Amino acid sequence: MAPYLVDKGKNNQKKIYSSLSILSCIFLLSSCTKPIIDEHNIFLGSWGSEKFSIEIWKDGFGKIKRARLYENETRVIIKDNKIKFKTPGFSKKFNIDSDPNVDNDGITVMILDGKKFYKH
Repeated sequence: MAPYLVDKGKNNQKKIYSSLSILSCIFLLSSCTKPIIDEHNIFLGSWGSEKFSIEIWKDGFGKIKRARLYENETRVIIKDNKIKFKTPGFSKKFNIDSDPNVDNDGITVMILDGKKFYKH
């Protein structure tokens, strides 16, 4: 058999194993994530402050973006008066100073780490 046929078969096997490994990791990460509990539904949605833009989704995932520095799609954990954005190699935690509420102008606001976050 010609050598190029053997190499092609090995390359296909490597691609299949790599694809299966990636899919397994995605499955494990998603299966470990717990949805946001109903009592924390007030935190769901898109929020913004001067430096941060965050999204919190019902499925326990979300997105965090810091202006000109980073953007990550992460797990979101709301527990012990904190909101945590966490994935392997990245973690950001906010203390909840004030739960979301509607201000006098009719805008929904929450305070995290002393900064106002406005709901979009």
